[in-house]
Amino acid sequence: MYQIFKDQLEKSKLIISGVKRNQRLGRDAGVEESVLQKLEEDCKRLETLSAEIDKLRDEMQKKSDEAHKALNTLKSRTLTVKKAVKSRYDQTWWIKFGIPDKR
Repeated sequence: MYQIFKDQLEKSKLIISGVKRNQRLGRDAGVEESVLQKLEEDCKRLETLSAEIDKLRDEMQKKSDEAHKALNTLKSRTLTVKKAVKSRYDQTWWIKFGIPDKR
């Protein structure tokens, strides 16, 4: 969970519990029960969304790792083919094999 979410959830839950403990004073201040209910719903929604974000971040990290492995494999195989062509043919032929290197 992002720290900003965590901090705001903590603050909101403290206010909810404080107002509930002091219901009469909270009502006197103009805080209605419906507002507290909506505040609690907002907290639950943020917790749910934050959990979804964490799950997506984990999935993205796995895909990113997988993509980097594929990239490294591709680079390695490309280098193998490139070396084979370069060792076998003169520099003037490299361009015909799609190797733009000059050296």
